[in-house]
Amino acid sequence: MPDNFVENSVERRLEKWASAPSGPELSPETQRKIQAVLTSSLLPVTPIPSQSRLVFELLAVFTVCAVGLTAILNKAAFHLMSGVQMALIGAILATGGILFSFTLARRMVPGSRWGIPFSLMLTVSGRLPIAGTALLFPWRTSGPFVAEGWPCAALELIIAVPAAFVYWLIARRGALFASPGLGATVTGLAAFLALIPLQFQCMFQQAPHLLLWHGGAAVLLIGLGALIGELGRRWAAVGRRSAAPA
Repeated sequence: MPDNFVENSVERRLEKWASAPSGPELSPETQRKIQAVLTSSLLPVTPIPSQSRLVFELLAVFTVCAVGLTAILNKAAFHLMSGVQMALIGAILATGGILFSFTLARRMVPGSRWGIPFSLMLTVSGRLPIAGTALLFPWRTSGPFVAEGWPCAALELIIAVPAAFVYWLIARRGALFASPGLGATVTGLAAFLALIPLQFQCMFQQAPHLLLWHGGAAVLLIGLGALIGELGRRWAAVGRRSAAPA
């Protein structure tokens, strides 16, 4: 007998029993069928770590990778930036990583709440680096703008794409629901991770270069993540409709 037929039959009996004002209890046969249907729908799950532990793990990966890559890559910017510039831009980029880490951990734990809406978090994490870069660095260009810029954008993508994959593997430990916000959060966290070593190795510490080639690549990554999340949401919806009983 098809499973769908058994489930529909059990559902009809339950509805009939629930709508009746009073009556005898479910027969043993009906109870066994209900138990069989419910048991077959259960799947083993792995307990989700606490939200604080998830935030710690995400930030640990962010810190270790950002510091390690900064140490490995060329550190030309250390000789071009002042102490104030290094401290403030480093703090701004680290703040973006912290905000995205909290947001991703929240999305991994069902029912968790965090005071900052995603749209506000995305606005703050976007405008803060823009304002900091515009105020801290000079508005001039030093040479061929495109020739100087595209290697930085390429390096950011080379760092951020594997980082996004690592964060996706971590995120899969939680109970995820595909959405544009989830995709943007994963790629946004990876983008901020890439921006830190990129900032300190770049030889062109001018606002136009940093905003377009560094920030522009980050915006592209976050937008691509949102698109992938939307496609995943639609794919999941199609899968649910196809799996639903006729």
